[in-house]
Amino acid sequence: MLPVIDFESCQPNVDVSNEQLKETGKLLIDALSTAGFLYLKNSGISRKSIEAMRNAAEGIFAAPVEEKEKYAMDPKTFCGYVGMTSENLDPEHPTDYKEAFHIASVALDPTVGMKWPHDLSPDFASVSASFMEEYKALSLRILKAIGVGMKLKDPDYFTKAHNFMHKQGNMSGLRVLRYPPVPEGVKTPDQRLGEHTDWASISLLIVDQVGGLQVSIDGENYEEVQPIEDTVLLNIGDTMQFWTNGKMKSKKHRVILPKGREKMTRRSMGYFVHADNEVVINQPLVYEGDPDVAEVVKNPITSQEYVVGKLNEAHNLTAKAY
Repeated sequence: MLPVIDFESCQPNVDVSNEQLKETGKLLIDALSTAGFLYLKNSGISRKSIEAMRNAAEGIFAAPVEEKEKYAMDPKTFCGYVGMTSENLDPEHPTDYKEAFHIASVALDPTVGMKWPHDLSPDFASVSASFMEEYKALSLRILKAIGVGMKLKDPDYFTKAHNFMHKQGNMSGLRVLRYPPVPEGVKTPDQRLGEHTDWASISLLIVDQVGGLQVSIDGENYEEVQPIEDTVLLNIGDTMQFWTNGKMKSKKHRVILPKGREKMTRRSMGYFVHADNEVVINQPLVYEGDPDVAEVVKNPITSQEYVVGKLNEAHNLTAKAY
């Protein structure tokens, strides 16, 4: 079973001592540098908030296909509806049997002009904005605890590197997913979402009680991630693994179709936390006791450069981040 970490003392929007950050940060580092995944309990995110987001998204998913397609993902902003079987995260398996709505950071920037599906779900825009702000606050507190736990010279280094979340210049975002029941006679793969790693710094995932998520801790075998009520799943993405020179582990995971649950609808939500586009992620980290002058990188790689190629590959698009 994945580690379970109590985050009550470090919840966002409450005062937290450096000792509490150190204690919780060490627990986070121990888990994320080995399993790469953990359950976070007492995160500060309420069940009411989660249900409001699910209900708002259901208005979109319940609409006719032709109505949903009017809000198809915009290749410029990476915001919008993703239809059934239109994605394939694992090229060696058939397309993923799911649908989703993706809300990138730029959707909350009023200067961009996000095309919200007000006619399908009147509350979707306002509920999404509120929900994403809650998860932004939680993410920044997690990044602060990680910085303290890793004993960085500047414990706020990671939080400063995510300064433009929900603005242009950052690729963070919320993805709401629906895995519908499998109709009679329709052949679907055992995997509802193909094997993959996340590309962000960290990801926060909320799953329902249907199950199906599996994680490969050792890189070969998969184990079930049992849903635990009132927890948030936290995992490391490829960016953070690369950034920390492999200290933090980004693990492969997938969603299977559980036996006997073919007629059940599975719902999940993922909040993907990306560093600001221009942050250099191959700059060696500076730890306590290191010289104050950071090593100069000859061939800098930015967060945007690292991620955009993978996004385009998954969506069969050519895009730039805002």
